[in-house]
Amino acid sequence: MTQTAAGALPLRRFAATRISQAIERDLRAPGGDGTVQGIHRSAVNISWGDRLLTVAHESMGGLPNGILVDPPIALDQIGLVLGLRVQGDGTALRVPGASTIVFFAGAASWSPAMPVLPGLTVAWRTERAERALNLAADQAPQVGLGPLLAGIADHDESVGSLGRAAARSLAGVVEALREGSPERAISAAIPLIGLGPGATPSGDDLLVGLAAGLAVTDHLLAGAFAAGVAGEAPGLTTSVAESYLVHAGRLEFSERVHAAALAVLSSPEAELPSAVGAALAWGASSGVDLLVGLLVGIQADAPGLVKRLHACAAEGNVAT
Repeated sequence: MTQTAAGALPLRRFAATRISQAIERDLRAPGGDGTVQGIHRSAVNISWGDRLLTVAHESMGGLPNGILVDPPIALDQIGLVLGLRVQGDGTALRVPGASTIVFFAGAASWSPAMPVLPGLTVAWRTERAERALNLAADQAPQVGLGPLLAGIADHDESVGSLGRAAARSLAGVVEALREGSPERAISAAIPLIGLGPGATPSGDDLLVGLAAGLAVTDHLLAGAFAAGVAGEAPGLTTSVAESYLVHAGRLEFSERVHAAALAVLSSPEAELPSAVGAALAWGASSGVDLLVGLLVGIQADAPGLVKRLHACAAEGNVAT
C-alpha cells in the first residue's frame, strides 16, 4: 500500500477467496455499476442493479450473494462511505472513492445450492429435529424468536407477542403445505415478511430457515413455496432480508445454513450440541430465528406439529 498524495487514501488491493456461483456470471461481465449501501466490520453491502452483493470476510462463510475476502483490516476501516460508486470490469470490483480494489483472479467458485438428503423417513426427520429443538430451547436467547423456539419445544414459558404472531402464520403455512397448496402456504407466510426489527427481521430469518428445511429434505413444494415468498418480499422488508429471501426462492443459502441443516439430519449425535450452539450464536437473534424455521421445515409433516404451533399462537392476544 502506498500514499500517492498528501491526504489521499492508501490503495488497498484485496484478493477474493471465494465467489458465489449465484452472482459469478454478473460479476464476470464488464460494465457493472453499483453503490455502497451498507458498511460493517466484516461485510460491505453493494447495491448492484436489481440485486445486492456482499463483500464479506472469509470467516463469515459462503454467502449466496457473496464475494469473500481475507483482509488484514476490518472492512469498516478502509475509508468506505455510504453512496460511493462501485465499478466492475469483469476482473475486479473497484471503489475509486476509497482507493479499494477486490480482484477476482484465483477465487474459488462456491455453490450456494442446498444439498439434498432425499428418502429420509418422517420418523427419522422428526426425531432429529426434535433433538435439535430441545438442545436449542435449553440455550436459546430471550430475544427474537427464542421464546417461540422454547414454546414449540413445549417448555412452559411465554412465547411473547412476536412469537405469537410468528406461530400463527407458521401454523397456517404448515397446514397448507400438508394439504399440498403452495398458494395458501405463500399467503399464510406473507405476514412473516418484515416481521420484527433489525437489518434481517425475525420473520424473514424464519422464512429462510423454513425454505432451507424444506429444500434439504427434498419436500415436493420447497421450490414453489420459496419462490412464491421471494416474489412477495419486495417493499415489505429490508434490502438485506429481501436479498436473502430472493436467493432462498432459488433454494440458495449461506454456508452456515447448509452446515446447520446437514448437522441436524446427518451429523453424529455427539456433534449435534455444538452445531446447534454455533447456529444460535449467529447475530443477535438471526441464528435462533432461522433455527425455528429450519426445524419446522425439516419436520413439516410431523404429527402434532401444527397443534403445537396453534397452542403457541393462542397464548393471549396475537400481535399485529
